[in-house]
Amino acid sequence: MTRFLAALAAALLVCSTPAGAQTVDVVVQAGHEGRPASCAPNHVHACNLGASSAAGREIVWTPIVADALAATLRAAGLRVARRPADYPQHDTARVAVYVHMDGSAPPCLSGASVGFPAATPHRFIADWERAYRRYFPYRFVGENISTNESNYYGFRKVTAPDKFLIEYGELTCPAQAAWLKPRLRDLGAFTARFIIAELR
Repeated sequence: MTRFLAALAAALLVCSTPAGAQTVDVVVQAGHEGRPASCAPNHVHACNLGASSAAGREIVWTPIVADALAATLRAAGLRVARRPADYPQHDTARVAVYVHMDGSAPPCLSGASVGFPAATPHRFIADWERAYRRYFPYRFVGENISTNESNYYGFRKVTAPDKFLIEYGELTCPAQAAWLKPRLRDLGAFTARFIIAELR
């Protein structure tokens, strides 16, 4: 009877896990990727397509960064769930990272920033800030500069001790966009190396 109950409990656990949900080392989400087509099927009412300028579009840039980030993590032997903006699964990970670029009107009022939920240890965030401030030659605006950062919907999609949303810079600012555009893959690799070091 005990074996039967254990088997039943295991079967119920499997059935209660959403199809496609993963337990991995890192979840990598590309902001706005897959929209607008992904919004209606996933019941997304505010179907934000991201910032854009003459230099490019956030919805195009974030997958490039996220793909390089995921590839570098996998090359280091880490398990990665690479996610678009909207998806039905709820994942479990050690780290979750959400890739974005900022926009501003008028331009050049913003820059790089980082968002995170209250449960993420500030040590992790401070480590990221120190690393990225040394790398990014323009303005670092700060932490959780809006409720869109501190209460980012993607945080609810992943159970992880460390979650952070990165605004790599302002693509509506010509100088920042000119620096960012040729470095999109480098930004992904840089972020992956940071995460690899943090997980050691």
